[in-house]
Amino acid sequence: MSLTTPTFSVLTAMAAVPNMGFGVDAVETFASRAPGALAPALAGVGVLFSLVQGYFSMRVIRTRIDRPATTLDRDVVLSYLALVVSMALLGPNPYALASSQFWGASVCITGTRRRKALYAVLMLLASIVPLVIALRGEPLIVPVFVTLYSVVVYLIVWGVMLASNAAIIVLWDIVTEAHAARDAQARLAVSEERLRFSRDMHDLLGHSLSALAVKSELAARLAERDPQRAASEMTAVQHLARDALREVRAAVSGYREVDLAAEAASVQAVLTAAGVRCTVTGADLDLPSAQRAVASWVVREGTTNVLRHSSARSCSVVLRRGADTLVVEVHNDGVPNGANQGANRGQGGSAPEYGNGLSGLTERVAAAGGALTATHTGGGGFLLRAVLPLPASRAPSTGAVEDGTGGGEGDRPRGGTDGRVGRPGHRGPGTGGDDRGGREDVTA
Repeated sequence: MSLTTPTFSVLTAMAAVPNMGFGVDAVETFASRAPGALAPALAGVGVLFSLVQGYFSMRVIRTRIDRPATTLDRDVVLSYLALVVSMALLGPNPYALASSQFWGASVCITGTRRRKALYAVLMLLASIVPLVIALRGEPLIVPVFVTLYSVVVYLIVWGVMLASNAAIIVLWDIVTEAHAARDAQARLAVSEERLRFSRDMHDLLGHSLSALAVKSELAARLAERDPQRAASEMTAVQHLARDALREVRAAVSGYREVDLAAEAASVQAVLTAAGVRCTVTGADLDLPSAQRAVASWVVREGTTNVLRHSSARSCSVVLRRGADTLVVEVHNDGVPNGANQGANRGQGGSAPEYGNGLSGLTERVAAAGGALTATHTGGGGFLLRAVLPLPASRAPSTGAVEDGTGGGEGDRPRGGTDGRVGRPGHRGPGTGGDDRGGREDVTA
C-alpha cells in the first residue's frame, strides 16, 4: 500500500480530466473551463505534474525504506510544488483533490511530529483552496460548510491511509531487522567455530609440536656423540608425530559428524518456515554412529532439494530400521523443476538425472555399502530413498523392513570392509602402524 499511494495520486488526477461522475459546474476542473483547445492541453499538463508529484513521493517513501535521507527535504518540496500545480489545473474536481491525501500519506511517514503536522496543514491547503476559489460568489454559509465538511473527510481518509502506510513500514522494519539478525547470527556462529577450531588445534598440536622440536634438536646434538641415543630420540619423535596425527584426525572427523536428531529438527523447522508441511519419523532410532551420519546427509540433501527444486506443500522424512538394513525415505508432493524431462521417458517411477548433490550423496551412501534411488511417484511426487546396511552385531532380532529392493540392497555385502564403514583415522589390520600406513591415513 505504501508504495502504491503515489500511483493512486496519478490515477485520481487522470480520472479528474473528463470530470467523471459529476455534473456540478462548481466542481469541474479549472482546465476544462479554458477556451477551445487550451482546455485539454492544460488538463494534460495537470496529469503530467501529477506524475512528477508521484515520482518524488515515491522517493520520499523509499527514503524511509532503503534510500539515504540526504535529498528528503528537496523531494518533499518538489512533490508538493507539483501537487499545487496539479490542483491548480485539475481542481476542484473531487478525484483530483483526493491526490492530496495520497501525497500527505506518503510524506508523513517521515520526519518528526512537527513536520507531520506541517505536512497535514499543507495537504489541507492544497485541497481546500481550490474548493473555496470554485465557490466564490456563493452565500458565505456554502463555502464555510463545504470547507468544514471537506476538512473532516480529508483528515479521516488521510488518517486511514497514513495508518496503513505506517503499518507496512513497521512490518518492513521487522522483516529487515530479522534478516539482519539472522545474518549477524550466522557470522557470529562462523567466528565462534573458527575460534573453537583454532583453540582445539592449539591444544592438540601445541604440546606435541613443542615436544617434537625439543627431541629433534636433542637427536641432532647426539647424532655424532651417541648415535644409539639419537636413534632412540628419533623413534620417540616418530611416535609423537603419529600421536599428533591421530589426535588431529580425530578432531577433524568430529567436525565432520552430523547429528541425525539435530539435522531432522533443523530441516523440519526450515521447511515449516518455507510453508512446507513436514513430518519426521524415526529420527530417534538407536543407530551406529556411521549409519547415523550417512542418514543425516540423506535427510539434509533430500530436504535441500525440496526447497531448491520443487513446489511441494508437504514433505515426509521416514527412517525405518530392519533386521540388517536402515531405510531412509524423503518424499514430497511437488515434482522438481525439470522433472518433465524425466517424465517424458516414462510415467511415475521414472528416474531423473542426478545433479551434483545427488551424485555426491550416491557416492557417500555407496561408500557405506548402501544404495540410493531417486524416482518420480504418482500424483506428481518425488521420492529419495537410501538403503544402508547395519552391522550384524547391532541388528535387532525381529522387525524386518520391507524396502522394496527384493533383498538385494539390504543383503548387500559391506564392500569388503568386514562390516565397518570407513572413518577418518581408522587403521585397517594390514597397516601395521608403520610409516606407510601413516602416510595413507594423511592422504585419506
